Amino acid sequence: MTGESAAIDALCALVGPTDRQAGRLGALRLRTLARPHGALGRLDDLVPRIAMIRSDPDPGPLPALVSVLAADHGLARRAVSALPQPAGGRVLALVQSGRAPLNLIADRVPARVVSADFGLVEPVGEAEFRMGAGTEDICLRDAMTRADAERAVLSGARFLRSRLGEETMVAVGEIGVGNTTAAAALTGRLLELPVAAVVGAGSGVDPAAVARKHALVERALIRTAGLPGTDTLAQLAALGGYEIAGNVGVILAAAAARRVVVLDGFITAVAALIAVRLCPPVGHYLVAAHRSAEPGHRPLLQALGLDPLLDLGLRLGVASGAALALGLVNTTLELAHRTPRARDVGLALPAEDG
Repeated sequence: MTGESAAIDALCALVGPTDRQAGRLGALRLRTLARPHGALGRLDDLVPRIAMIRSDPDPGPLPALVSVLAADHGLARRAVSALPQPAGGRVLALVQSGRAPLNLIADRVPARVVSADFGLVEPVGEAEFRMGAGTEDICLRDAMTRADAERAVLSGARFLRSRLGEETMVAVGEIGVGNTTAAAALTGRLLELPVAAVVGAGSGVDPAAVARKHALVERALIRTAGLPGTDTLAQLAALGGYEIAGNVGVILAAAAARRVVVLDGFITAVAALIAVRLCPPVGHYLVAAHRSAEPGHRPLLQALGLDPLLDLGLRLGVASGAALALGLVNTTLELAHRTPRARDVGLALPAEDG
């Protein structure tokens, strides 16, 4: 076992079970409020889930952090995206200037935005967490070495720890030209699904580009057919990206710190599945912000056992869907925290609606 492998195991060992007693008390408290039980539908399910994570039956609104990691993919040179490869760096620079759509959404939540270059072809900002100038072309060779994949996971954990303050909810996002293609290949390999079930239009490419993505993902899956299905880190190294590996570390570190983890879209969902396969208790710390337009996102959410809060056909990326969901989560927690008890306002409500 390498030092990096041992460090990942040690990180996983820090992820403890959630507090079931707090969850039960949170669910019971909801039944006492001055509104019909279950009136908010699936939103009411958030309260006991978050109560378990935070060990607090009535957590109230949570201060939030939005984390965005950026990296480029060798496959992007094959025109699998509507954006040229240097666009990833420009998007990260826009985020860091505070002018991206994500920043505008986060300002409304409110949430603090942090970001880092994990492997853009053209460096942006500080290089503390940068793994290299993009990954290799996964049709021809592994995206990165296993050692680099392990280092990227640990770098993601280090990034989150260095940026996390008092925030108790972390939204996870990414930037990466070509990363829906890499994520499709990873999803196909991890879930043993056919290419047609995992490849979509990504950034909004035309049908010819979608067909090209199909062919390239097929090649990548054929090339990696001999990988052992139980070696998750080998699969990540073969088909992933530096931002995907980094987000595995972000998710592991956030769960280890008992933070609520709000996943953005397709790319962060595949990072979450890898994190859960490395450390199954992580699954109890996850909230799915939305279901994106990518076909591979649905089976990933099913594998994670997550029901997304929103289904709007989003493909904006850059943690924008997760940031939108933060407001919904905190509104739900605020309602649970501030709605009076039924007995205090003279209401006698049935236990169930209708």
